[in-house]
Amino acid sequence: MSGRLFSKRHIWIETDGNTASIGITDFLQDKLGAIIFINLPETGGTIKKGEPFGDIESKKLVMDLEAPVDGEVVEINSTLQDEPYLINEEPFESWFIKVRVESIPDDLITEEAYNERITYYDRISDRDGS
Repeated sequence: MSGRLFSKRHIWIETDGNTASIGITDFLQDKLGAIIFINLPETGGTIKKGEPFGDIESKKLVMDLEAPVDGEVVEINSTLQDEPYLINEEPFESWFIKVRVESIPDDLITEEAYNERITYYDRISDRDGS
């Protein structure tokens, strides 16, 4: 499987064979505002779908990063730990971790479906004045 998929928590995953790169979406980085810190797991550790694998801090809040898949962490993007602002500048190029995966969960959605979802969120937000 290849291509980018998305979780309901605004996490993207892009697969290359059995390795998946994981990051946050443009929508989420925009909602977070200026990102000032990211805490990631160590290489060799494991992540479990639906559980936190790290956290991200912006000037607005600290948020857990929810794993969209199960897997073993094979690489972390250490550049982001020194330069977390890159997430705001290039969210789809700023992967957080790479994970060796056995399978991809069925609840991840395509980019088209994700874009429809965030368009809906934006319409509701505009209507409510939020």
